[in-house]
Amino acid sequence: MASKPPVHGSSARTEEFVIDLVAEGIENARGPNSASIVVSVDANHTLRIEIEAANELNWELDARIANGSLEIVRAFNDGDGVPDDVIPNWVERVADVVGERLERDR
Repeated sequence: MASKPPVHGSSARTEEFVIDLVAEGIENARGPNSASIVVSVDANHTLRIEIEAANELNWELDARIANGSLEIVRAFNDGDGVPDDVIPNWVERVADVVGERLERDR
C-alpha cells in the first residue's frame, strides 16, 4: 500500500501495517489471508482506518476508542456509505485488532 498523506490534515499521525488474518484467527472461507491497513489519527483522536485486502472491496472506517475498545462510527465500502449491519465480520474483527494495537502503542 502506498503511503498517503494524512486524511485529517498536517497535524494527523498516520501508521501503516499489515495484519496477518490467519495468525489473528480472522479466517473467512473465501476471504483474504492478510490486510494492509492505514490508520490516520487527528488531533481530536478521530480515527480513519483504511483496509485493503486481496479480492475484497476496500473499506474505510471512521472510528473512535472509548472505554478501551474501538467503536466504528461510520463505514464506507469503496467510497459508498454502508449501514452497520452490512459490515462483514472479518472487517469488524480487523478493526478490533487495529484498536488493540493502537491501545498497546499508547
